Parts: sequence; C-alpha cells; structure tokens
Amino acid sequence: MLATRVEEISVTNSFVRTSEGRELPFDQLLLATGGELNLADEDMRGVVYLRGVDDVDQIDALARELRMKPQEDRNVVVYGGGFIAFEFINYFAHLKANTTVLMRGRGFWSSVLSDESQALLRKTAEAHGVHVVTGVKSISLKGDKQLEHVVADTETLPADILGVGIGIHPERELFTDAGIEVRSGIVTNEYLETAHPGVFAAGDGAEFYDRFAGRHVTYGNWMNAQMQGRAVAHIMHGERKPFELVSSYSTHLFDLQMVFIGDIDRQAADNVVLARADEGATEELFYRQGKLVGGILIGDIARRMAITAEIRG
Repeated sequence: MLATRVEEISVTNSFVRTSEGRELPFDQLLLATGGELNLADEDMRGVVYLRGVDDVDQIDALARELRMKPQEDRNVVVYGGGFIAFEFINYFAHLKANTTVLMRGRGFWSSVLSDESQALLRKTAEAHGVHVVTGVKSISLKGDKQLEHVVADTETLPADILGVGIGIHPERELFTDAGIEVRSGIVTNEYLETAHPGVFAAGDGAEFYDRFAGRHVTYGNWMNAQMQGRAVAHIMHGERKPFELVSSYSTHLFDLQMVFIGDIDRQAADNVVLARADEGATEELFYRQGKLVGGILIGDIARRMAITAEIRG
C-alpha cells in the first residue's frame, strides 16, 4: 500500500489504522520504519539529503548544472561529520568541486573516535583540498529560489549544493501512543520482539538486545538491517532463535578505508584502547567488563576478521 501512512497502532486489539481510515487486523506485526532524518532548519533548492531515489535524482540534476561551471566556481558544502558526510565528500570530489565540511563537533565522528583518529581523517580530507570547519553552532542559508551561500556562525561560504548528513532519530509518537517502548529505537529482546507478544521491530529503528555487547544497542547500517530482516522473518514463522550478529560496516574517505565493528559506543565502554596510531592508520578497541565488544580500524583494515572473531568469543 503505497502513499499510505499508519495513523494508529492498537496492540491490545491487534489492528493498525491507516490514513485512509481502514483498520487492518494482524496476528503478528513487524515495525521496520527505519529512522527519521534530522533536517536542516531551512530548505531551498540546492539543499540535499540521502533518503531515497528522489534525492539521488535531485543530486544528479544539481550535479549536471554544477559541471557547466568553471571548476573554480563549483562550490559545495557538506554539513555533518559521519557516514553520510563521507558519501557527499567522496561524490563531490568526482565533480571536482571546492568542498567545505561543517561539523558541530570537534572532528569527524567526534563522539566515537579518539583525537588521533579524528586528526588522521582531517589530515586526509585537507590533503585532498577539503576545507574543514569544526565547532559550528548554527548554519543559515542565503539565496532567492536557489541556494547561493551557507552562513556558518559568522563565516559566509559560496555554495551551489549543501549536502546534509546530521543523523537520524526514531519515530516516537505513533509507537509510544500504542504503549510500545522507544529509546534510541523501538526496544526489543534478542528475538527482536517488543514487550508486546507478536509485535516485532527490525532495522535502523530497533534497539535490540545484543548478546555479544551484553546490552541493548541500535546499529544504523545496511548489514544489520538486512540480517535482522532475514532473522525476524524466520522468528515470525516459528523458528525462535536469537538474533546474533557482530555488526560491521565500512566506508572510505578518498583512499583511506575505515571499518566499524560491533559496539563502539564510547560512553558505554569501560575502556577504550588506542592499539595503533601511526602516520596512516589507527586501531581502537572497545572493552566492557574485560571483554572486547567493538573496534574501529582506519587505514589498515586487515584485522577486521580477527577482531570480529574475538568479539564473538
């Protein structure tokens, strides 16, 4: 049912009510709504996100216009310092655009990475001509019908495109109104089932109990979403096995590879060990109660399988 929203969920009476006014009964219910994008405070043509096919089409149209300009006049801005920001940075490099990255934190993945890892990423970005601005408190947009400038605090930057990647947040009201617990995501056990029997959640919108991490976690990456989708299908068909996966995902900044493995929440770790920090690579290991629960490799990712195996125990 396309272009149809769920307006109400009744776990007591086992139905969902749609925006068309229909009540659809269920025996089991899977909530796979993902996350809601955090948006910039303003919007106009030239401001882009990475949500779906429509966004890709919009970016492609803006890119064609950008290529019509002399290289010195191709100005783009990226707002964010995580995975989606890297996607924009790498794409804009193919357009040979003058790129500025604005970050609210003190560096890329500032809530997760050590100072050494952040410095390596910044050095790599700047070596490829990217201008990095950290500690940005607010941005505003200037332009008539089309983006012309981005104002970061007091600095005004020319911009034909602003790529925004500042995270996601869970849908709350629909689920909490139904009595379904939501924290960083919809709370489930290791079987991806909520406190309401027969109501499940999977993907970016699920905060599930991770046996390897020993706590509830939310992993916003395609590998976790794909594997949870497969697992919950089996569980809902009666194969009640706990979901067990050492989640990992990779990205790159130009030619610098990165891998995130397992639970890399710095605040939830008892100890974070910087196992390696040299000219072109870092390795960070996350421990809880003496057990390895996560790792980050930058530059040299050869130990990915070894770290994954140790987390699995």
